[in-house]
Amino acid sequence: MKRWPLLLGAVALATSVSCMARAEADIPARPVQLTVELPHPAQKILYVHEVMPVEAGELTLYYPKYIPGDHGPDGPIDTMMGLQISAGGKRIAWQRDAVDMFTFHMVVPPGVEQIEIRFQFPESRRITPNLMGVTWDHVALYRAGVPTKTQMFQPSLAIPADWGYASALETVTHDGGRIRFKAVPFNTLVDSPVIAGKYFRQIDLTPANSPVHRFLDLVGDDAAAIDISPAQIADYRQLVLQAQALFHSHHYNDYHFLLTLSDHTSTGGLEHHRSSDDRARGGTHMLTDTEHFMLDGSLLPHEYTHSWNGKFMRPDQLWQPDFEQPEHTTMLWSYEGLTVYLGDALTVRSGLWSPQVWRDAVAYRAATFAHRPGRDWRPLTDVTTAAQLTYGAPQGWSNWRRTTDFYREGQLLWLAVDTQIRSLSHDRRSLDDFAQRFFSVDDGSYTTHTYTFDDVVAALNAVQPHDWGSFLHGWLDDVGDEVPLLSGIERSGWRLVYTDTPSRFQNAVENVGEEELSPMGVDEMFSVGLFLKSDGRVADVLWQGPAFKAGLAPGMTLVAINGQPYSKELLRRAIKQAQQDKKPLQIRAQGDGVTQLYTVHYDGELKYPHLARIPGTPDVLDQILAPRAENGTQAHH
Repeated sequence: MKRWPLLLGAVALATSVSCMARAEADIPARPVQLTVELPHPAQKILYVHEVMPVEAGELTLYYPKYIPGDHGPDGPIDTMMGLQISAGGKRIAWQRDAVDMFTFHMVVPPGVEQIEIRFQFPESRRITPNLMGVTWDHVALYRAGVPTKTQMFQPSLAIPADWGYASALETVTHDGGRIRFKAVPFNTLVDSPVIAGKYFRQIDLTPANSPVHRFLDLVGDDAAAIDISPAQIADYRQLVLQAQALFHSHHYNDYHFLLTLSDHTSTGGLEHHRSSDDRARGGTHMLTDTEHFMLDGSLLPHEYTHSWNGKFMRPDQLWQPDFEQPEHTTMLWSYEGLTVYLGDALTVRSGLWSPQVWRDAVAYRAATFAHRPGRDWRPLTDVTTAAQLTYGAPQGWSNWRRTTDFYREGQLLWLAVDTQIRSLSHDRRSLDDFAQRFFSVDDGSYTTHTYTFDDVVAALNAVQPHDWGSFLHGWLDDVGDEVPLLSGIERSGWRLVYTDTPSRFQNAVENVGEEELSPMGVDEMFSVGLFLKSDGRVADVLWQGPAFKAGLAPGMTLVAINGQPYSKELLRRAIKQAQQDKKPLQIRAQGDGVTQLYTVHYDGELKYPHLARIPGTPDVLDQILAPRAENGTQAHH
């Protein structure tokens, strides 16, 4: 609707801040020259050299603390080493701030117009002998008191000469292994990682006649790791088309999917405005093994969706003028939860997942939250507000303490929103209409827009009038059964059921990969209340569940069940037997060097979640997951 930009202009979007455009007067005459070298990949050490224009007098430098997308003060300052600051060959004394360890104070001598900064950074999580990933926030200091959008940096990278590389940064020169990129503001630099490797491949995903290019860039431990099939390439091309059909906009000139396929680096993904830094959980097997590819299928769609939700459109308190100011994470239910919902829908619409995989994934996640007793005391809004406390927290007792639930419970929230819009509008409108209108403002612009809770409510009301404020607050502020956890599933014509056979998705989570909520292992949280590592170590125990009441706890290791040595298969046979003979399980477990016998009373079924159709109701999920035509309408199957 033509009135949409006026609506957004009347609220917080009017106070948006620029990532790219800036007044010439704000840009220093000389950029910081930042050079990062990797002379010996096997050592995994990055050597940093900065030449920074300065003025005489007191100077404070920051090491980036709050990294966008990390949602916490987790800049890896603890591994930075060898810091030396000098001018004209003479060292300048520096002092770390006694309270803020990311801050360095010094006095620049009279007559000095530039300083040199050198340090080393061991990047053990991102480098192998054959590949690397560089996130510039790990390898740079920047000036305090000056917005990062006005601090210009000229980055250069030195890598082995036979390696390929990719980044959203524009290359100025490439001489052997020395790459010089175009100068950019520091916030853009931090938002523009680089991947490089001996085994490298770039695939053009650009739709026909599109002036905006999209690339899939692969680096792997070996040639086999990047051996992507034509069918997979076709699905990623469809991802680009389906995202365009959903959002009807773009906010980048080129976009790079930066995909690292390694068994020796960290895993996961981090969103950026013009690229995504994706590290496959399946490692070198992601593209070649169907189960690994299934678990990694939603990774690139999720991070791509963030280009619109989280980068272009961002909750107002998740934007700050530099990387030192604290981020406020209260709206991660929108930043992350909506991205999971839309990203997973795009995963199916593009063909990377089948609708059945989506249903199995959502059933597994819904069952996890249905068995999340922490929801009885801790509302979702507190989980988002305290997000930095949940990242990296131990798995033990996470069902009672809660973890990063704004991702997957957020997906259920937005499914409820979508199905409510469809129900109220008699299927004339959906969350697709909200996504198109909310994220398509200023098509082609790189300028970050901020939004508030009230903006989301207003945007939903523009699509379908309803008391959306109360609807959302009910999800965010209420606890326990007051939260309509399964309402979106049930309004879609499906219901959560349990059978004695795990879904293919759950089998993959347990056997070959890692889902965010449940690392690889044995999931019996829905029956006896145990989640075990593959070797029998207890990772989590359901609060007040059968195993809890027997005295079992995270950190123990199962040794035997009913007198027989522990195995996954034995545990499940024993649960089935207990249902038949009504005798408790006798579990012998070791903890802190002490082995004891624990009696677990459970004579119910093996319980593995699935979605089943509700007879006589329309299949709304079929409509939600169907691919879209170019104009955004549902395409024919």
